[in-house]
Amino acid sequence: MTPAAKRYTVRFLSLMAGYALAVIGATLVLRHMDPSGPVRVILALIPVIPALLALREFVIFLRAMDEVQARIHAESILIAAGVVSFAAFSWGFLESWADAPAIPVIYVLPAMALVWGVTVPFVSRRFK
Repeated sequence: MTPAAKRYTVRFLSLMAGYALAVIGATLVLRHMDPSGPVRVILALIPVIPALLALREFVIFLRAMDEVQARIHAESILIAAGVVSFAAFSWGFLESWADAPAIPVIYVLPAMALVWGVTVPFVSRRFK
């Protein structure tokens, strides 16, 4: 593992632990203290901070990759964005016109990560 990969792994896992703690903490406060208006909004957005910092760490890591690895990940992310965007777009029509149940948008980011992770090995094959 390269030094950049090690650094990314440590930072990313630390931020994901922070994310998990933020979700748990915010959930507990929201359920047990029932705060009002602006406090609810702030609590709801606290988990976004470590997620954004994790994105920043990935961009730093992507810049440290060699050109081929960076291209593989960039292409995989583009494919994931296309797949998830068109799935959401299609589902929107189903919700509006075919009475399909609503899917919360909170699932978009995990879907992107999943499709990206599944796509990387397939894109990598093109470069071997």
